[in-house]
Amino acid sequence: MNPSEPSPVPTPRPYPGFAQSLLVVFLWTLLTWLLTLPSLRLSDLNHPGWAAWTLLLGQLGGTLLVLKVCLPLGQKAWKDACPTASVPLGVWPVLLVTMAGLILVISGVDGWLAHLMPPSAWIRQTLTKVSWPSAVLGAPLAEESLFRGLILGGFVLRYGARRAIAYSTLLFAFVHLNPWQFPTVLALGMALGWLTLRTGSLWPAVFAHALNNLTVALAQAYRIPYLADDRFQPFWMWALGFLLLGLGLAALARVTSDLPAPESAAGEAV
Repeated sequence: MNPSEPSPVPTPRPYPGFAQSLLVVFLWTLLTWLLTLPSLRLSDLNHPGWAAWTLLLGQLGGTLLVLKVCLPLGQKAWKDACPTASVPLGVWPVLLVTMAGLILVISGVDGWLAHLMPPSAWIRQTLTKVSWPSAVLGAPLAEESLFRGLILGGFVLRYGARRAIAYSTLLFAFVHLNPWQFPTVLALGMALGWLTLRTGSLWPAVFAHALNNLTVALAQAYRIPYLADDRFQPFWMWALGFLLLGLGLAALARVTSDLPAPESAAGEAV
């Protein structure tokens, strides 16, 4: 190299890596908790409606603040946390079938876990007390933009598609801090990560996440058998769940086969 030539500037590694994502998740948890404190006060004052919508605003506000801080650190734009590639229309009805199957399978796993490791009354009350705006709107929008947007996007460039989905899903499962939900959140997170990379858009994952949470909320509200209790599912529900899930995933792979693959550190197919 000619001494007079400037030294090449090292290319920064894609952001965030796994260690950096731990700080991102910690900051997100802290800010969201602080911004949702008013909803707890409103709940204590017996204003459940105001408390529910204040909780939603706290979730979204905490996520926006985290992205405002973290995106510039990785020299990223807002579109990196919310990729919006054009999604084929065929994805949406097929996604309904896929999620119907996944929800049935998850429900069956939840029933087994409840028998193997019965949750306390406090845990049961906490799980059923979450308001629908928070569960159906807040959680999908906030969590998908963080875990399937910012974090998964950085992980793909660092680790390749498969490890990116696995690592981001582990973070997604751990942040729920609930061992009774861990296996089912793992399954949901893997599916949402694959869906995001397969379509190049965050919106199918947001839709699927919202659909899952809406089903849980409706099952609890209307006490739908097996979906709202801890009884073992009958065989036909397991069979139907796996059938719909398998057919749905195969159809999603076919419908999205012509979409461009995401840029990946390992050039893996997803």
